[in-house]
Amino acid sequence: MTKIAVCICSGGIDSTVAATIASQGGYELHLFHASYGQRAEKREKEAVDKIAAYLDAKELKFVEIPFLKELGGSALTDIAREVPVAKEVNLDKQRGTPSTWVPCRNLVLLATASAYAEVVSADALFVGFNAEEARAYPDNEKEFVERYNAVLEKAVASFSRTPTVKAPLVDLFKPDIIIKGIEVEAPLHLTYSCYLGGEKHCGICESCLHRRRGFKEAGVEDPTEYVYESGENPKSQA
Repeated sequence: MTKIAVCICSGGIDSTVAATIASQGGYELHLFHASYGQRAEKREKEAVDKIAAYLDAKELKFVEIPFLKELGGSALTDIAREVPVAKEVNLDKQRGTPSTWVPCRNLVLLATASAYAEVVSADALFVGFNAEEARAYPDNEKEFVERYNAVLEKAVASFSRTPTVKAPLVDLFKPDIIIKGIEVEAPLHLTYSCYLGGEKHCGICESCLHRRRGFKEAGVEDPTEYVYESGENPKSQA
């Protein structure tokens, strides 16, 4: 019997490695990508298109969730708010959740993807939640996954198969995720991580800094072309 997995894929490293792990595990892949008004949506969508083709996904589902942008509250969806860059970002000693937090995003994405999973009778939902993101974003924690799975048991029809959310990277930091990606032959070169959404990675937003450091500490050649050096801040030059 064919195992089916819905993989929530942003186009970044973490979700791409998780989707590749699902593929290696023999699942038929249904990639799920949501547009919620994020600055980088165009680039993310381009990346997900390429990743889906590379992984030979059965289906690629794009959905619109515009109300997250309409609600506001995040520098990722509100251009009036500045995305922290360079020395404004501290990857190791963040105090509270940063301005790039999108309120309840992962909860909304999981709920929407769960509905899709019920439609396609999926056995599992794969996500790229990980220990590095969990430092600042509580919806990446293992406890969040466990609690969501408990709710999901009562959230589908009695005649439907209840899928399980799987977070294979939940205990890993970025260097280990990249090493795992190499092991499973994930298309890391196709991924896009930048919060700002430029044609090239900026190199200085939080996501780019995690990416740069991850490749460096993993001892893996970084295929990414960055606009700025990691310590450079174009704001100070204005």
